[in-house]
Amino acid sequence: MNLQDISSKIKKYALEIGFNDCGFAKVEELTFNKQKLYFSINNGYTAKLSFLSRNVDKRANPAILFENAKTVIIVLASYFPQKIQNEKKYKISIYSYSNNYHNIIKNNLNKLFFKLKEVFPDVIGRVFCDTAPIFEKEWAKRAGLGWLGKNNLLINENLGTFVFIGGILIDKELYYDNAFEKTCGNCNLCIESCPTKALSPYLLDVNKCISYITIENTNNKIPESFKGKIKNEIYGCDICQNVCPHNKKLNDRANHFFKPNEYVNWNEENWENLNEEKFKSVFKDTAIVRIGLKKLKRNIEFVNRNNKLQQ
Repeated sequence: MNLQDISSKIKKYALEIGFNDCGFAKVEELTFNKQKLYFSINNGYTAKLSFLSRNVDKRANPAILFENAKTVIIVLASYFPQKIQNEKKYKISIYSYSNNYHNIIKNNLNKLFFKLKEVFPDVIGRVFCDTAPIFEKEWAKRAGLGWLGKNNLLINENLGTFVFIGGILIDKELYYDNAFEKTCGNCNLCIESCPTKALSPYLLDVNKCISYITIENTNNKIPESFKGKIKNEIYGCDICQNVCPHNKKLNDRANHFFKPNEYVNWNEENWENLNEEKFKSVFKDTAIVRIGLKKLKRNIEFVNRNNKLQQ
């Protein structure tokens, strides 16, 4: 088989496993992305996400991260569910509806890597899904899977922005896809809709992001500057995705990897009456467990206090 046939076969494997899309990009240094990251760090836009300032050279060059890396295989998995939460008081980000995506994506990437050995018996590789210093969205763009939106998320023409990105670095060459060059044009809906003004075109000030404040923020209190801006978000925020025109018709894109958990249908009382034992039992295999019950209660209390002030 020639490289084009091999590449087509690998994409076929990826789709058979259950990924929604797959593409390939040649490993090279991402100088522009490196400069953009330093700009964000130097201007304080990355807040206390200290991991972003570590391993910047590795992040910009996969060949440093994984010796002899020649190809980045990128896969996408849609996490948009067939049904979203009702307009209840408390909202959680859609990505947290199901069990921890890191484990789900990596397990299926390992299946794909095993299939790679059918065409490359001596292949060496490294699987990643938000678990290594890699500019995943840029590699997805270079693999022909979408473009970077003004909301700083990958936009895929068929899947919108509600996608998880995973990949494999391998020491073999493949038939590479053409980079996706589309842009958002004159659309600014995400920027205009962000209640905290965290977005400017293709740039995010993490300090102002509701997702950061409700998940990564380690303080015991939500900053007062978020009064009137956080409405009912107790874990993450999807506002800049919900308004994106490319996310309007996604109900038929639901991936079987991700099954919504029972708490998606919880009422306010279920959330407010959580104790430590129940929290660990319900959320042990999900992304939500990482913030702990104390921070979740902090977020709930802020939403309640904020809503009382608005009445």
